[in-house]
Amino acid sequence: AVLLSGGVDSSVALELVKRQGFTPRAFYLKIWLEDELAHLGECPWEEDWDYASQVAKQSGTPLEGVSLQREYWDQVVQYLIEESRAGRTPNPDVMCNSRIKFGMFYHYVGKHFDKIATGHYARVQHFEDGAPSKLLMSPDKIKDQTYFL
Repeated sequence: AVLLSGGVDSSVALELVKRQGFTPRAFYLKIWLEDELAHLGECPWEEDWDYASQVAKQSGTPLEGVSLQREYWDQVVQYLIEESRAGRTPNPDVMCNSRIKFGMFYHYVGKHFDKIATGHYARVQHFEDGAPSKLLMSPDKIKDQTYFL
């Protein structure tokens, strides 16, 4: 499975997965309040969905949308509100990755796949003895995103 946002990083990740010989399925995560904002005349996710669809079509990869809007509200937006009220600086991106991308997406969809790829900059170390893989910092310290994962 590849999480495809329509951005450059996840699009490159999809291409790299295909070059490694895998036949992936791509998933676009609908989060935030996208449907609730539709009455305003613009849907902020539609452009991202169009980009993701074009990338998937060009690569010959099936793309499926997964709505995690309620989960995003419950687990990320509520956290943001609570932390702000408590006078702390929240980091919703970290919560989105841990609770939505690697939490709820995995729970609903990802557990049915051997591997999940995203566009995050990091390295993974695999072991032949069956030990759990390790997440390692990217060689590029500026682009490294392991702190988000």
